Amino acid sequence: MKNLRHFDRSVVLIATLALFAGDVAAQEPEATSTAQKLLERGALPETLQRAEAEPGNVEATFFAAQAAAKMSDDGRAIAEYSRLRESADASWQAIGESGALFTQGNLDGALQAATRATEANGENPYAHYQLGLVVNRQENNERALEAFTRAIQLKPDFAYAHYYAGLAAQRLREIAKMSEHFAIFLKLAPEAPERTAVAAILRTMRPR
Repeated sequence: MKNLRHFDRSVVLIATLALFAGDVAAQEPEATSTAQKLLERGALPETLQRAEAEPGNVEATFFAAQAAAKMSDDGRAIAEYSRLRESADASWQAIGESGALFTQGNLDGALQAATRATEANGENPYAHYQLGLVVNRQENNERALEAFTRAIQLKPDFAYAHYYAGLAAQRLREIAKMSEHFAIFLKLAPEAPERTAVAAILRTMRPR
């Protein structure tokens, strides 16, 4: 244990466990996976299909928009966000507007809409996540970390909120926070496409 004296022991323990989580995690059958879990596994076409099967599920629609964006299908992403704008919920309407503007490269408009989403419902984790995505693109790392942290508080199993919180913390040189968020990301999403890069970053935190 002497070699760990210069490290936050709890962070190292979490990181170590998370690095091996993929070997022991029980795999959820694809047929019953939520859109969120499919996205976190990198199953992007399947994420879109799940949303199509659940047209009234705003969360599935949101994750479908995220999947389309990862596939560089801006048209499909905007179409999914447009469906959110048809929601009866003001927060989801604003999330949809922000997402569409974000995809189109209108960051100022996207920021305004995302801010409205959080104001309409401060308990909606996706509103804070959308806000985080916008300010992250604007390289406002402090505000991004704050937004993603709030999303995590409201939805602790939101793997990609942990991922982006980790990135923001890394840029802010807040290494303990970065390690914690990245470790939890790996635990929640051991099959995510980003897992190799994140695991490599965590390995650099191990004592030599």
